[in-house]
Amino acid sequence: MRSIIVLALITAISLFGDSMLYVVLPIHWKDIGLVSLIEVGILLSANRFIRLPLGPLIGWLYKRLSIRSGVFIAVCIAGTTTFLYGWVEGFYIWLVLRCVWGIAWSFLRLGSYFMILESSNPSNRGHLMGTYNGLYRLGSLIGMLAGSICVEMFGLQAVATTFGILAFLTLPVVYIFVPKIKSYNESNEEPAARRAIWKMPALHGTLVTVFLVAMCLDGMLTATLSHLIETHHRTTVTFYEVVIGSATIAGGLQAVRWALGSFLSPWFGRVSDRKWGRRPILIGLLVLASVLMAATNLVIPYALWLCNLLALLLVANILSTIMDALASDMAVGATRAFIMTAYVVMTDVGASMGPLLAYISEHFIGLRMTYGLSAIVLILLGLVWFFNGRRGVGKGISAQM
Repeated sequence: MRSIIVLALITAISLFGDSMLYVVLPIHWKDIGLVSLIEVGILLSANRFIRLPLGPLIGWLYKRLSIRSGVFIAVCIAGTTTFLYGWVEGFYIWLVLRCVWGIAWSFLRLGSYFMILESSNPSNRGHLMGTYNGLYRLGSLIGMLAGSICVEMFGLQAVATTFGILAFLTLPVVYIFVPKIKSYNESNEEPAARRAIWKMPALHGTLVTVFLVAMCLDGMLTATLSHLIETHHRTTVTFYEVVIGSATIAGGLQAVRWALGSFLSPWFGRVSDRKWGRRPILIGLLVLASVLMAATNLVIPYALWLCNLLALLLVANILSTIMDALASDMAVGATRAFIMTAYVVMTDVGASMGPLLAYISEHFIGLRMTYGLSAIVLILLGLVWFFNGRRGVGKGISAQM
């Protein structure tokens, strides 16, 4: 448990710079030499797109590397790219940095999943997954809230430099607390087991679900939040005669999201470990996310509208934990590396398409219609799970293996 907590905090610090960009770039894109919001969408998607071909490669590398070595590589890359965010301009150099950061995140995420699988069993996996998710997302809290505020006060260069240095300072912690264990052992049973697991409807349903949820929530919602606030409610917010911009409001909402998520994710993960399993929680969250996303198009008082956005962000947080636990339930024995790599790749496919499709869709049909279509996708997904998701999904997955 201690190693998981430490690894979550290392991940959190590595996330400072990346998370900051999601609220800063949609507002300050001209300051770094970009020429359109479409370029913003590309940059916020690039780190995910690059993980599509590299995800399987990094999963293969973890067959030969220890978890400590993989995390050490990730932190070095994260610190370097974050530092450089403050010192370069122009779309193409930023594109390279975002792609390199994607490599770091793949190492961090797969290493973390393998660590949790080493430390968990079906009775506590949801709780451990929720604990990890809740803690590492504190990095998003600090990156989005402190990053958005400090960029307004001190500029991107100072903030990026500070966040980069902080990432490098975690390297001794990686060496001391992350165990030097192999995440995977070769097995002669792997090819047969892989073919058997690939035929399971539960795996297909989980991969499609994580793709669509990542596209609508992790990708689109996160990347367009500050832009949505700026365009949907053109209301000036002042606090003690200080004008608060949309980037700061978005950062504040994300900060509350990650702060509450650090408590809600472990709790919902623990609940999903109980006899009812994860499927009922997943269905309820998908329906609720659809309703909340549709409600972003309502003309209601600004404070109530912001509360709706916060609720949507919290639901997205909890959904991530439930889906992680679903995938982990199937990742046993010889198929562990294969399933978790496939799960991470599908998450990245969805999340990478989200920002790009959102800004392209906004250009042609508007942001309101984009959010409305996403709400339809989520409600249909929930209905599919309700009517057709009973075969080996949720708590009983491990028993089938």
